[in-house]
Amino acid sequence: MDAPFVPVARVVKTHGLQGEVAVKPLLDLPFDVLLDAEMWAVPPVAGATGLRLTGVRQGPKGPLLTIAGVDTLAAGRALAGATLLVRASSVPEGWDDDEFDPVGYTVLDTVRGSLGTIIDVIYTGANDVWEIDGPFGSVLIPVIDDVVHEIDDDAREISVTLLPGLLDED
Repeated sequence: MDAPFVPVARVVKTHGLQGEVAVKPLLDLPFDVLLDAEMWAVPPVAGATGLRLTGVRQGPKGPLLTIAGVDTLAAGRALAGATLLVRASSVPEGWDDDEFDPVGYTVLDTVRGSLGTIIDVIYTGANDVWEIDGPFGSVLIPVIDDVVHEIDDDAREISVTLLPGLLDED
């Protein structure tokens, strides 16, 4: 592994009152193999130091993590939106690091042509949302089958058909 740290999850929200957090996995890896691994939050969260994965369970929409040092609702909320990193040495060999990252891809609408470039991915509980910056300003596109048609990795282009109301054309 080239990098000293590996992003393993994005914190989506809190779950319950004890600081447990719902996450979107960034690796095709069961979190059980990372139990007791030291973690870091990026961007850093004030007061969130010495984080260690102490528990994993399946929640209604994905994994729920218990992290030592995050034991209140407020501490869990402070982590929302952060990416959790572990040392590369904590991840077993052979893990899949080919998670699709659309940032930098050009988005082409079937009606309007180029909408611009993806600058960020927003992780929600239901589906991801791509933030596109281009000639129509900032556009938010839900990543759902009705909108996204084709992803061309070689050309770094994504073909979409926007739903009514997603674009302010006034």
